[in-house]
Amino acid sequence: MKRFLQIAGLSAALTLATLPALASEQGWSADQQAIADLLSNGPMGIETDFEAWASEYHDDWTVWFAGQTEPRAKAPHMQLVRDYIDGGASVVSYEAEFADITVLGDTALARFNATESLMEADGSPRTVRYAGTDYLVRVEGAWKVRATTVAFLPDDGAEE
Repeated sequence: MKRFLQIAGLSAALTLATLPALASEQGWSADQQAIADLLSNGPMGIETDFEAWASEYHDDWTVWFAGQTEPRAKAPHMQLVRDYIDGGASVVSYEAEFADITVLGDTALARFNATESLMEADGSPRTVRYAGTDYLVRVEGAWKVRATTVAFLPDDGAEE
């Protein structure tokens, strides 16, 4: 019983110690809010400042799409995205809904669903919906996305 009370007391103390760190309306810590802010823009603005968008990703970043046999490294992925945008496509809007953001020291995991509204080079609209998981690391005080997984969500017939 004494051991149980010690553990319960420690648990309560740790819970209370985290309350002052809550920084946002969602009750997120400053780190969680910084990560949400970083990820909430998605690819918005890549037409005008591709390098700023690409710099949010760690040099060793990889992305894995469900169904692919291997993850894709940063350089070839960024080249594919650059070619798509340089070919005349654009990002119209991006929305992310976070399931959670968990921070453990200098690492973090963010799970979310996202919707990208795009305009293809031929002028036709395209909507991409997916579930994503980003693993982030803190590098010189800034959060960088180190790895991403993407699972495309089924088309619900709401294509624009």
